[in-house]
Amino acid sequence: MEPIAVTVRGEGRWVLIHRCTNCGRLRLNKTAGDDNVLLLMRLAALPLTMPFVPFAADPEPAGNGNGNGTKPRKPRARKNATGEARPA
Repeated sequence: MEPIAVTVRGEGRWVLIHRCTNCGRLRLNKTAGDDNVLLLMRLAALPLTMPFVPFAADPEPAGNGNGNGTKPRKPRARKNATGEARPA
């Protein structure tokens, strides 16, 4: 079993969430008075280190905003089922 998260139950009681390393089953375990508070806080802050929305580490380079600094391409004409170009 490995601790993966912390949650808070009624009356402010902290509960550890463990995952079995073999089968992946989740189990809840109440924290004890002698548990390491620093480690509990690290577990609680773990989701903050992995943002849900990915972000760009580097700003986009100068240009037209497509990221590679070249001119945008003109879209190709679409073709219908017979292979003829149809108006855009």
